[in-house]
Amino acid sequence: SINQSAGHDQRTSQQTIAAMHPRRVVALLACASSAAALQAPRQPTAPATQRQPNQRLRVATLEPPATKKPLRLKIKSPEPTNDFVKPDGTLDVIPFSAQAEYELKPRQRIVGLAYISTLAAVVASSRIPSFFRLLGLQYAAFSAFEYCFHRWCMHAKYGTVCDKIFSRWNRLHVQHHLDTNDDMTMVEGYNWKGIRFNYLTSRLSVVIGSSVSYLLVKALRLDLPFWPTPLVSWLLAMYHGILWNKLHTDSHDLQETLTWGDGVKYVKNVPTGNRYARWLLTNHIGHHAINGVGNYNIVFPGPDHLAGTFYQLKT
Repeated sequence: SINQSAGHDQRTSQQTIAAMHPRRVVALLACASSAAALQAPRQPTAPATQRQPNQRLRVATLEPPATKKPLRLKIKSPEPTNDFVKPDGTLDVIPFSAQAEYELKPRQRIVGLAYISTLAAVVASSRIPSFFRLLGLQYAAFSAFEYCFHRWCMHAKYGTVCDKIFSRWNRLHVQHHLDTNDDMTMVEGYNWKGIRFNYLTSRLSVVIGSSVSYLLVKALRLDLPFWPTPLVSWLLAMYHGILWNKLHTDSHDLQETLTWGDGVKYVKNVPTGNRYARWLLTNHIGHHAINGVGNYNIVFPGPDHLAGTFYQLKT
């Protein structure tokens, strides 16, 4: 019958394949699978999409990028451009103030830690003369006093304890901010007492600086005598008063019209055509530009960086 003949043919083919060499069997199976794959229908594929012109491919290259990101670890702050520096080296305050913009200095606490570490190394070193060690200690006390008094007393919120205790300085300083225009010029009828540091403030800084220095010497058990401390404190107070009353008056362009008799005099010959004086002026102009929320140190920088409240010129 037909079924018997088909079965006989199948057994015959199986016997033939079994009798063949194993390598030939593998080759025949490979050819059969390839032929079946060629005869199988193709599966439908998704239509090809064309890349849009605005889609850029990322290509590996050894060439530098077209635009470089600014290095954010620079300790030095940007300086005013030469357009705002007069031929004698002083800062042209009014046009500069009208255009200057400020931003928080990145990673400024690194500078603050370097400031603290340097002062601590100077004060603790027994190889440095006592006078200079006391000078470093007084600098730390004065800069801390300057920062704390300016931030929490002269900018105290209304009704707080500091506002009630230091209302005399707080009201005067807040009024000074209100009297100052955006270009650092003053409105008509401004209160001139907000410009200078008077003798009372200088005496207060001497007492506080000497007291803080004495307490630190006792607490840290430093081998420093106390008798030169008031002298060093007085020298720093005079340095602060002379430099600040000069720079602050110049920053508001009042050097030709303003005089006073209850504070350190305006000394015209104080050199301000240098980078340090321009930095101090730029720093205080920033205090006004950011509405008094930073740059509290005036003459003795350091704590602003440590507290994260230092604003520099925009890069």
